[in-house]
Amino acid sequence: MAVTSAEDLPSKLAPRAYLDGIDLPPNFQLPRLDKVREDAAKIAQLTRDGPGAGALGIFKTDKGPSEPTLLNEPLAYNMRLPHLFKWAYFAQNDDTPDDLHEGCIFALGMFIRVLQECNEEALRRVGHILPGQELVVAKYYMVMNAGYKLTRYLTSPEIDRPAEALPYFKMLAEEDIRQNAKEGSIPWIQNPILYAKYADALVLSGSTDNKTKLMIEHAIEGLMKSDLKTTADIIRMKLHLARVRHCQGIKSKEAKENEDSVTKFLRKNPNLIQRAHLKQALIRPGQPEHHILTALGGPAWFDNTKETFKSQERAEKLCRTCGGREPQKTLVRCGGCQYIWYCSKECQVANWKFHKVSCSEMSNGCKKLEALQSSGSNNAQRTADWMKWRLGSLGANSLAPIHALGLRRDPSRGRTHILFCQVEYTPNASRDMTHKFQIASAGVYRAKDVMPEIEAALHINSGEGKEYIDGLLADLDSAELGSEIVPVIYLLLGDGLETWLGSTGVPQDVLRRIPYDPKWRKTMNKDAPPAEMRFIRQGIQDAEHIF
Repeated sequence: MAVTSAEDLPSKLAPRAYLDGIDLPPNFQLPRLDKVREDAAKIAQLTRDGPGAGALGIFKTDKGPSEPTLLNEPLAYNMRLPHLFKWAYFAQNDDTPDDLHEGCIFALGMFIRVLQECNEEALRRVGHILPGQELVVAKYYMVMNAGYKLTRYLTSPEIDRPAEALPYFKMLAEEDIRQNAKEGSIPWIQNPILYAKYADALVLSGSTDNKTKLMIEHAIEGLMKSDLKTTADIIRMKLHLARVRHCQGIKSKEAKENEDSVTKFLRKNPNLIQRAHLKQALIRPGQPEHHILTALGGPAWFDNTKETFKSQERAEKLCRTCGGREPQKTLVRCGGCQYIWYCSKECQVANWKFHKVSCSEMSNGCKKLEALQSSGSNNAQRTADWMKWRLGSLGANSLAPIHALGLRRDPSRGRTHILFCQVEYTPNASRDMTHKFQIASAGVYRAKDVMPEIEAALHINSGEGKEYIDGLLADLDSAELGSEIVPVIYLLLGDGLETWLGSTGVPQDVLRRIPYDPKWRKTMNKDAPPAEMRFIRQGIQDAEHIF
């Protein structure tokens, strides 16, 4: 039976326990979600009736249970809702179901109060500070981890309560400044993401004063010197700087250049920054419309900017080895295939052992195309379009292969399964390259079951198909993009088209944020969805729903 809802797909992307700067025990386990939900359901009654200061707690000691001890309010909540507090503190935000976000916000706020209001004896009694741990160090890491997770919830586009996050950002910055003072470091250079997030919350809350301007400038300075920055971080800060300068009436040459560069970037790359985050920065309740949004055409700009082949190409333009993007790094195409990008000779050399096979094949394809074009062949344009299309998006929706392969439910299928696509040339369907071809039929198979078909389609010898796929996987594994990459392997074939065994990858952190779409076929083409694949030899099943 076909799966029809995300609820039917228990994901193997298990929730992750993570604390920055703290190594958790290998056998550490998060609490069960049903227990967490039971705790969250108690919040309304407890806040109404109150566990209160004066609630009693009994603790384990070396001599057995302690005498009942009076607990202050935040610690009483901590003791009453242990599963929720443990989940909120240890689990990654992206792994928390939407219905638990408010519960986690409550628990993290209370936990920070526990750390601020309880003395050392109480913290050791409840086990927040372990034997042998130094109080100051332990509290620093706990405050920073709880504060980071809490502010991330509050400033997310879905919750969007940045003003509530400001006191916690102030706390985090003060802790960070104290820590960097000990080390003689400049805080925003050492930890630019924190100051960028703080600046973000200030602007989103409506602050445009000099303190906010200085915070943004510090964040930009730190980000530009950091290896952890992303293009989205830089653009968001420059957007905020433009708003603050505009509100202050600053009309300098530098302000104009910043404004023009951001506007130009967004026109060319409307989909590079997540739409929800971009809307959050440009459209604020109770605030004037951002003048850069006005320059783009107003709120209607969001509806008028659709993903195109060119925007997808720009989104995929990054160093194959380190993930660097322009304008922070200058990128140069591989001289052989003219497809892969690198930011330096060092990155190209590091990746060459993985890229050399596909580079040779793509380079040979370019030479064949040149020969066709020189001969005036009628197939030249089709070949040129095919070479470009197959290296770009896979149909109208680049997420479709992720849904087809079931990677949200089981990421390991990216290494064991393959998407077959029968493709037809439709040169007059659209001026956008995305629709120059359409997928007539598609099917998902275990790669080992269809290896003879793969080898026959590629005209290679028996046994070479596995080697080819292993090479694609090794190429993806070589990329140091900051997150574990889940492969997407696909075979494209069609009449008059050179068969293509291709690959792309999606970071696990991104995969966690992509809800499963059971209607993925309807999104692959401009018009009709692809049919089910039929040409596979008898006895081989479509494995889309076989887990």
